[in-house]
Amino acid sequence: MSSSRDFGAAVKGGRRVGRRSIVVHVATATNTSPVAPSEGGPGLVVSADDPVTPAPRVGLIVSKAVGNAVVRHAVARRLRAAAASVTADLDDGALVVIRALRSASDADANELTAQLRSGLTKLGAL
Repeated sequence: MSSSRDFGAAVKGGRRVGRRSIVVHVATATNTSPVAPSEGGPGLVVSADDPVTPAPRVGLIVSKAVGNAVVRHAVARRLRAAAASVTADLDDGALVVIRALRSASDADANELTAQLRSGLTKLGAL
């Protein structure tokens, strides 16, 4: 996800749940109006059964409060890996924003994945 409109739809129009190191925001077709994919982004997946199925999209927010640039990039890499492990299980058309908290800099990839999965399950996105 790269457009501010998509981020806004998930953060302002969706539901959220906090975990120890992350806050997960989810907007699905059931709790918000459908959002068109951002221009130029990979928003649609074409399959044989349904010609236009919106793919789930994930965005990250890793602010300077997490740490310096090296720490922020390391956290973002771990969050991307966590998101990649759950993307196949997400509802079609879901918008997910993962906001890293300061404690994310100390969490390993497995812990972040467990927290993400827990948050998405609580929100009903998995």
